[in-house]
Amino acid sequence: MLEELREAHQKAWGIVMRLLMLFGPIAAYGLLLVFFWFVYPPQDGSLFSFSPQYLVLLGLLLVYMVPPFGKETVIPVALIGGEGLINLIATATGIVLDPAAITGFPLWVIVLGIVGMDIAVAAFVILNFNLLLKIPGVGTGLRWIMRGADNIIQSKPWIKSLSSTGLLIFMYIPFQGSGALTTSVITRLLNYHPVFAICLVTFGSLLSTLTIGLGLSSILKLWAVNPIFGILLAAGLLGIIVLFVFSWSKILAALQKKKAHE
Repeated sequence: MLEELREAHQKAWGIVMRLLMLFGPIAAYGLLLVFFWFVYPPQDGSLFSFSPQYLVLLGLLLVYMVPPFGKETVIPVALIGGEGLINLIATATGIVLDPAAITGFPLWVIVLGIVGMDIAVAAFVILNFNLLLKIPGVGTGLRWIMRGADNIIQSKPWIKSLSSTGLLIFMYIPFQGSGALTTSVITRLLNYHPVFAICLVTFGSLLSTLTIGLGLSSILKLWAVNPIFGILLAAGLLGIIVLFVFSWSKILAALQKKKAHE
């Protein structure tokens, strides 16, 4: 009798944990969207309406999930605002929004929205990977992403060679397909522990988002003071990026040479 109760308890606990892993990431990000609703409340005060600025924010977050748009596209447009913001959303999603809501967003809103989405995607995929593979349609799409992730591992062997550092660099640098979804799948293919994998995606997303956001925000502020200062900072950042790419190519060449001698 005691053994049956223990088994029933374990089964019930397993169901609860599965539901938490399945719906927890979605619910957590839903709460973040509710928080943004209070940040940009509707002008009429109704609980069932949305302000133009809130709709634009939702549109931007939706654009972020549509390839090939990524942080390098969404963050600058979100910070600058203007007609380009409305046009980007319309082009990527087909949603036409009120031109009145074309002002830029503060950096903290962009960071919360994008990093929060990356965390939610990573947690949902990593914690439910085996289950998602069994769902018709979803499993097919996930296997397609797995093939793409495997091709990335084969074309960029340094990801595997450098272990977690390589995967963090992949998540940080805006390579084609280096978003949270593909990175999460790669962590599963490389058998990373789920908690470690989610932390890795989170740190990579936060680092890349802040780098792009703070860099562009600084340029815009200096541009407002004096356009020459903004241009000089932009040129300096571009120089750092070129130096990093050059150094990284040298490191990869050394790694490949070392591997060839082994």
